[in-house]
Amino acid sequence: MPFAPHVIALLEDILSDGFAYHSGLDAFVMRAGLPGSRLAAARAKAEERAKSSSRAYARAPKRYVAQEVLFSLGSGSPDDDRLLAALITAGCKVDLKGAPENARAAQESLKGVRAEERTEADEKRKVEKQRQEEAMQEKAHKIVAFAAQREKFRESFLDLTQQSDLQARGYLLETFLNLFFSFEGLNPRGSFKIIGEQIDGSFAWASHTHLVEAKWVSDPVGGAGFSGLMYKIESKSADTRGLFISINGYSPQAIAGLKMKGELRFVCIDGAHLMRALAPGGSFPKMLEVLWRHASETGEPYYPVNSMPL
Repeated sequence: MPFAPHVIALLEDILSDGFAYHSGLDAFVMRAGLPGSRLAAARAKAEERAKSSSRAYARAPKRYVAQEVLFSLGSGSPDDDRLLAALITAGCKVDLKGAPENARAAQESLKGVRAEERTEADEKRKVEKQRQEEAMQEKAHKIVAFAAQREKFRESFLDLTQQSDLQARGYLLETFLNLFFSFEGLNPRGSFKIIGEQIDGSFAWASHTHLVEAKWVSDPVGGAGFSGLMYKIESKSADTRGLFISINGYSPQAIAGLKMKGELRFVCIDGAHLMRALAPGGSFPKMLEVLWRHASETGEPYYPVNSMPL
């Protein structure tokens, strides 16, 4: 902890003039915690200064000793800072009734400085406590708002299930996924066209771009339904992955057939996966992590929700 120069100067006056004899000074600093070896070293340096002084000293003045003690504690190390703090505290409390006026004045000034420092420290603690409380409240509000927004997405998806116009439902699903992926921090891109192909969208996750193909048809998707996404991924960079979304699921034969088609570069989810991600406490990125770990360990592109860890 840093100590202002004026605080050290006041302590020096107390140590130098607050004690009638060297023995009193020695006893005081050692009671405050200064090791005897360090006091002896400081006194030896004070004696050397006294010998080289133009004034004839039979013994180094107490001020020389006090200065050397304080100088030796100026390293800034935690141990030296604690010793200085102990000396300052003791200097405020020591009885100086019979000491010279300047020593008593220095003690009163030091007490005033320490009182101001305590007041400032108390104010800083109050401000910091208030800042922490406000930060916690803000975090809590964000959590509540985030949960409320997730619930709105869940209600929107449930509304889509009631949509009777199938073509409109498909467009609305595309819009829904783009907004939901943005909410989940996946930096999505909506439907776009390049020469020769239509891509339902894409998002970025785990240092990979994921192309999206979404279908909402009455029957589970069969094996032929994957060919479009497979072609689109294979014609892109090696880092490109994919996500196939079939709200009404997949035929068992289609999923089994994917394991026989070489390198697995996309995973499959259905409406139940979306509902899990939309539930309170859900997270689509965490779901992707589980899906891709399962795919990497088993080679299976589809991991049913009822088999996934909660």
